[in-house]
Amino acid sequence: MFGDFKKHGFDLESTHLCHFLRLSRLTLAVALLYVWFVSFGSQVIKKGQRRLVDRPDRRDLSIFCIGYNMAERYLTNHESLFIRLVPYF
Repeated sequence: MFGDFKKHGFDLESTHLCHFLRLSRLTLAVALLYVWFVSFGSQVIKKGQRRLVDRPDRRDLSIFCIGYNMAERYLTNHESLFIRLVPYF
C-alpha cells in the first residue's frame, strides 16, 4: 500500500498540497479510488486476465496496480468499464 500511494501509483507527493481541507478532500477521493482499484484488480485476477497487465513468469504488481493498469488499458482501447464493488470470492 505504501508504494501504491507513492511513485508506483497515485504519486500524492507531486501535488504539493499544504491546505488542510484540500488535502483531506484529496485523501478521501484517493481512498475511495484505492478501494475501487483493489476491487477491480481482484476481479481481473478472478477472471484470469492478469496476464494482460502483469508478467506471467513472476508476480511484480500489487492488486491495486493490476486494477489500475487494467482500467487504463480499457480506457485506452475505448472499452466499457463497469464500476462496481464486489468482494473477492
